[in-house]
Amino acid sequence: MKRAILAALHTVLRPGGRLVLADYGLQRTRLMRSAFRVVQLADGRADTQPNADGILPSLITEAGFDRVREAEVVSTVTGSISVYVARRAGG
Repeated sequence: MKRAILAALHTVLRPGGRLVLADYGLQRTRLMRSAFRVVQLADGRADTQPNADGILPSLITEAGFDRVREAEVVSTVTGSISVYVARRAGG
């Protein structure tokens, strides 16, 4: 599903357009990994573990975006949320 959404976003953004995406990202600390277990219980481990392992930057790149970077990490009671920024090539 994430691949399909990122591909659609790449299609609708104009060349040089900026993608800003917030989602659960790499859970870097023991506390954040523990907190993220709540999300995994609700959504299922198979669907959430790739995020916890930090897969989103590579999925964003795979969809055709460049200059992918993690702009911010926000700790929450259910794990850390990463804000990613990328550009659609060509602008």
